[in-house]
Amino acid sequence: MAGNRSFTDYVRSRFYNELYSAIEVYVEENVDSLDLNLRNVQNVGEVSLTDMEIKFISVNDLPDMKIEFDVVVEAEIEVAEGDYHYDDFDQCYQWFLLCCVGDLECSLDDFEITGISIYSQRNKMPKPLSDALVPYIHSEELDDVATDFLRRHDPKALKTPMAVDPLKLAEKMGLDVKIRHITKDLSIFGQVYFHDTEAKIYDPDKDEMVITSVNARTIFVDPKAYFLRNLGAVNNTIVHECVHWDKHRKAFELERLDNSSATKIRCQVVGGIKDGERDATDWMEWQANSLAPRIQMPLGMFKTKAFELIRKYLKKLNTDEIIDEKHKGDSPRPLKKSPIKEIRF
Repeated sequence: MAGNRSFTDYVRSRFYNELYSAIEVYVEENVDSLDLNLRNVQNVGEVSLTDMEIKFISVNDLPDMKIEFDVVVEAEIEVAEGDYHYDDFDQCYQWFLLCCVGDLECSLDDFEITGISIYSQRNKMPKPLSDALVPYIHSEELDDVATDFLRRHDPKALKTPMAVDPLKLAEKMGLDVKIRHITKDLSIFGQVYFHDTEAKIYDPDKDEMVITSVNARTIFVDPKAYFLRNLGAVNNTIVHECVHWDKHRKAFELERLDNSSATKIRCQVVGGIKDGERDATDWMEWQANSLAPRIQMPLGMFKTKAFELIRKYLKKLNTDEIIDEKHKGDSPRPLKKSPIKEIRF
């Protein structure tokens, strides 16, 4: 399972020289704008960059596989005394902000530094990603995120209450769902492939794992899931894998930057968080688990259908109250005495 790589570590190892050179040029060309705290130098002479350290990186999600990210570095700058007193110099430190962009589709080979300035405060990213390139999604945002997912992939499901067909949803996303055995012990219900690969898949006829060619954008769902659980669980599994494709491809591509053999995300039948802590993989599973049912039953359409049924039965019963039938034989009491317009979800 991909998801625990550090984007900061990757940038540090791959783009250190490019970042260093950019700061070096900026220091040489913008001496007057530097906030230098000098103690030994009275007249600034030669100013040069001698070292730097990447402190942190903030990443913003962009369409497709593009990202933009701010790299904050602490630079060590040496300032020599002017007027021929070359033995006098100061070492001071300045923080810089470097704005960068790149496309994970091409493994960030198009990496570009678009701007550099003296750091003052961290920029607030509109769609922030973690250091593992997993989107930040808070529990109170889940319904909005699910609605946005449907708006992009199945907008009809937001126009009128309807059952979201997982197979058609996957098709609209360009994904191919295949029902086939994955493991002998059914430890994996579903998995989605991000790249073409030769995968080991269980063959029940041979009772062994066999090598199978699998195309990118393929979702496998184990047919035993139909018998051991139910159709709803299978539908949820398909949508779950669709969420992985939509939300977690960037985290997966980060994994491939260090591990080119990575090809898929697989989802265990039994999940759980060890020791009460969540790593990036756990967060991806939590997001897929939380979003899948909300995508199948979007909140807005649920409210619409609920109000439709409430109005229908209030009219049928010729009443303006909803009665708690469980306690009807004891002491009938209205659950809501107010008009229907004030019922809240």
